Amino acid sequence: MRYYALTNWKGAIKNIEKFVIRKNETDEVFLLSFEDKDLDFIQNNSEIKRFIDRNRRLYELKNGKAVYSGAKLKMSPDRWFNKFANIYAAIHKENECINSYLENESKTGVKQKGISFGKYRPFWFADKENATAFPFRFKKSKGSEKQPLVIFFSGAGALGTDNIKPYFEFLPMRLKLKKYNCNILIPQAVKGANSGNGYENRYTASVKALAERLIKDNNIDKSRIYVFGTSFGGFCTWRSAYLFPDFYAAALHVMGGFDLPGVDFEKSHYADFARIMNLPIWVAHSSDDNNVSIDNDDYAVSRLKALNGNIKYTRWNKYGHGMASHFYRKENWCKWMFNQKK
Repeated sequence: MRYYALTNWKGAIKNIEKFVIRKNETDEVFLLSFEDKDLDFIQNNSEIKRFIDRNRRLYELKNGKAVYSGAKLKMSPDRWFNKFANIYAAIHKENECINSYLENESKTGVKQKGISFGKYRPFWFADKENATAFPFRFKKSKGSEKQPLVIFFSGAGALGTDNIKPYFEFLPMRLKLKKYNCNILIPQAVKGANSGNGYENRYTASVKALAERLIKDNNIDKSRIYVFGTSFGGFCTWRSAYLFPDFYAAALHVMGGFDLPGVDFEKSHYADFARIMNLPIWVAHSSDDNNVSIDNDDYAVSRLKALNGNIKYTRWNKYGHGMASHFYRKENWCKWMFNQKK
């Protein structure tokens, strides 16, 4: 996929042929100028997926319409371009790595790979069915009796293939979970997973497929599979619960949303909340979150309450997108989660 960035860079440009065009090392093209009158051209160009308006707001093109993503640049176009190019160069390299990994694997499977952090062992999962591969860490429960499985989806800051960043994001929650004898799975989504290209469906389906494999080979109580996540991980938690409501015993969504920013909630493919009305769900968000709008969660929670769904909502008005760390520290989410059972 090509990504285009368009801004009012160094003055107005009178026609499309005079756009400033630059390429990064992966040969992806970035357009860096446009006028309002050129918006029709942009919306009718099937190759253009994203652009920035003169107010530095990021838009995505969906079905020929420009949809505001909710994000706005805070840096100069030059600085932003360099950062943008570096990010997508990294995405390109990781995608090539994953494609190569899948090609070299004859079938779906798990391989141990990387450095262990105590009982949190490192692995890679190659999923031929969902055409994806990703690293993960897994900690086994103690003893021979079957115990719950807790799945943690990390935020966008932990995307990659290092199999390290999600573990460190998980450390504050680990302190709470140490009181419970359970199995713990920490997958890592690749860079670009949050770009709205549909990867989140394959990724969450693949994590569920991995969990099913772990259930077969470990002492896991399949009636007590819990999933939770923060920010982008909150989006993955919503999507996991929606796609596989009968698989999970409870879902905790923190600072996420049931669908991507900019989507018309009423027309969302994931707005049939009757699917998840019986699943125990705890949603946590803050009204002053400038990274992920609380409107997303407000809508989902209102719909579930209207259905008399099994929904719990922690709605704060402080801490912004940093609410998560306060929530995990102050709220008794572990006790709530482990009390749930299918």
